Amino acid sequence: MKKNDNKLFIFYFDQVEGPKVFYSQEEYSPFNSVILDMLLSYGGGEKPFPIAFEDFQTLNYRFYISSKFARSGFEEFMITFMVNEQSTETFKSLKLKSQIIKEFAYELKSIKEIPKILSEKRNTRKEIGEMGYNRFNETLTAIYNKYFDIFSLPFAGIPKEESIAILKMDIKSEILIYIVHACLYRKNLLVSIKKEMAFLIPELVNFIDYIFQKSFTGDILIKTKSQYKKNKQLYEGYIVMDEKELVNQTRKLINSNQLKYESEMIRSFYNENEGITGVLDLKEKLEGIYILARYIYNFYERNGSEGPFTPRMVIKHLEESLLVKKIRKQYLYFLTDIIRSYFGLNIVWRWDKIGEKIDELWKY
Repeated sequence: MKKNDNKLFIFYFDQVEGPKVFYSQEEYSPFNSVILDMLLSYGGGEKPFPIAFEDFQTLNYRFYISSKFARSGFEEFMITFMVNEQSTETFKSLKLKSQIIKEFAYELKSIKEIPKILSEKRNTRKEIGEMGYNRFNETLTAIYNKYFDIFSLPFAGIPKEESIAILKMDIKSEILIYIVHACLYRKNLLVSIKKEMAFLIPELVNFIDYIFQKSFTGDILIKTKSQYKKNKQLYEGYIVMDEKELVNQTRKLINSNQLKYESEMIRSFYNENEGITGVLDLKEKLEGIYILARYIYNFYERNGSEGPFTPRMVIKHLEESLLVKKIRKQYLYFLTDIIRSYFGLNIVWRWDKIGEKIDELWKY
């Protein structure tokens, strides 16, 4: 994702003229009133939403700023980040930037002058830069540039050998074990790390995005403690853990024979001397889990009315369909737990149904 292929816009809604550009450093905008009306009508509830068009893809976020100058008591805004690329990888990359666009809006809301300046902009029809608010312009430009640079970071490429070595040295394996677990089970996880380790955040984020590039999509955030406290309201739906808490909890789970497969994958990665080989192997294992889980999910979707099924029936289907070697029941249960959490499909085994019937008999 090249930076010059990207564009960033802040729109507002004008009662007379409809959607208008509030601020952007782009001279050219591909958005006409029809597209903007569609975007504004599509998004709602202050929730990021990606949309792909014929020639470009976008990530959008509608939000509201209180205003004593507005008849309704608030102003309606929308941030749109646009990429001149068409690919599934790019679209997934945009989805992974959803938390970034929320944080961008949060910082814009903290600029108290926006309602007054927007009211004046409506009356004068001037561009923001022409209105003489130098301090405001500096603040807005600084925030805009910061997030444009973050948005424009390329989609995760394969980590470099030196980056892998640094991560293995400075990031405890238990942290990655729990991160993998959170992605497999679709948990929103925020890991809070020490300020002196902040330089590792881009490398760790790139690593996580890369190993899950063709498999699971999780909502994993890595922040310093100060970054978390500054925007605490944005992370209400997240499991928030600092390094020490996460490591201690994960070690307890591993000792009780939970996180078995996540632990095996990450331990193998940490024990691999060849950094790139270890990353590719880990990525391949996660892709394999996703493929098997997806096949089971599709099998149940097609044959759900004929179920419930036994583990042997499902294992036979996988072995014949994918030409894989014998799958153990314990691994099948691991996969079906993922399907229940990640895909939201309630898989019921035949003996569960038998147990329900026995329970019913005991009632009479």
